Amino acid sequence: LLGGSKILTFHRSVKTSPLSTFSKPTFSYLKLTNSITTATEDKEEANESSILSALPRGIPPTFSILNHATIPADGVPSSLLKNTLPLDIITRLQLTHQNLTLPTALMMITAMQEDEDEDERGYKFEYTSQSKARKDCRRGVILIHRGPLGIDAEGNEFFHDDRMSVGRVGDRVYPGDVIAIQTRMTGVKYINSPSDDTHHSSAPFHLPVVYQDDYFAIVNKPEGVVVFGHKNGGYGRNTVKSTLPYALDPPKVGTFSVMRRASPVHRLDRATSGLLVVAKTKPAMQELSRQFKERRVKKTYTAIVSGKIQEPSETSITSKQAQELGVCIENSEEALWQIIDDDLENQSAVTIWRPLKQWPLEHAWNNTATMVELKPKTGRYHQLRRHMAWNSECPILGDKKYDGGGNAKLLRENGLFLCSNKVTLEHPYFNTANGRKEWVEMKNKGSGGCG
Repeated sequence: LLGGSKILTFHRSVKTSPLSTFSKPTFSYLKLTNSITTATEDKEEANESSILSALPRGIPPTFSILNHATIPADGVPSSLLKNTLPLDIITRLQLTHQNLTLPTALMMITAMQEDEDEDERGYKFEYTSQSKARKDCRRGVILIHRGPLGIDAEGNEFFHDDRMSVGRVGDRVYPGDVIAIQTRMTGVKYINSPSDDTHHSSAPFHLPVVYQDDYFAIVNKPEGVVVFGHKNGGYGRNTVKSTLPYALDPPKVGTFSVMRRASPVHRLDRATSGLLVVAKTKPAMQELSRQFKERRVKKTYTAIVSGKIQEPSETSITSKQAQELGVCIENSEEALWQIIDDDLENQSAVTIWRPLKQWPLEHAWNNTATMVELKPKTGRYHQLRRHMAWNSECPILGDKKYDGGGNAKLLRENGLFLCSNKVTLEHPYFNTANGRKEWVEMKNKGSGGCG
């Protein structure tokens, strides 16, 4: 263990036929490497209970807060309010940009997060209608915290119990108020587990599992499947989250703080295939979510773009320079990379990429298709797709939104050729004090560790 963090690197290899097999890659290997960090050195006496305490308790205490958003100090944009709701509803409810009903506030937060990272956290606000927002208010899964959150001596946010209440449909929300999503995490729901109460005998679709242990898993999301569903989306059970109980094994008996349902920690676009991180325990959800938020998770994508992509010398960087930017580059790699540093919606957006292979392809630009490796430093909305189409002028094959139409329409029938094929992260349990002791014991017994 070398006294430091356990780093997991998951690879998914991509076959080289440009169209027929790109969306059905095979798995190459699972590699465990060691990295020295000091992030956990000050927590030698910590245990799983201390990790759990970092995930705020909701109301009642059997619930936990998964995400929250603050109403801006100057209120929501007036134009957004007018574009989201009909004038008669705004008038009837006496809504202003600084005085909202709770369901309306949920809709405003949903609209405003379009400019945020698309896969930072699994539990985003998804309220596109008043009815959906009212329903969750009545279910008791929405909290209101009056005024800003507290800040402790270490700079961490915390919820004041005396300022927090379960949100009701008629509650008003004002600038500075914090709206939170909570969920109950008790009991276990897996197929063939003792507490299984699933009413369907078969999975909605096949979901390959790349890796799993008692704490988290990596699954291979197929193209064309959404990670999370919503009431009016028409997806039904055809979501990754609905399929997880069929695909994953339940944690062993005695595992601390098992979630009732395993849940994705982040998200991939519906059209994107590839590796998706899933939490099985409450502490794992909190720790993995934190890693995504702090950009400690390193992701690599492979795509096939239309055209012979150019490599300008002025945007060329070395592997060492790419590593210094914070993306995952193998030490043995000496290749030159390209950098795209072009803001999206006035937010920093940086993509590191390099070409891998080219083929002749009818209907593609210059009758050429190029396979590229993409390493996003940031995760803006459709960042990779927009950077390839707008900056490199070589849209990803099958990208209906950004391919420009024309002959590109003839290359859409096989879906979007964008795959998340590598993710590097720190194990959410084996970096705790108890987890490191268990890891050492398993290594001494010759049983490996995470298998």
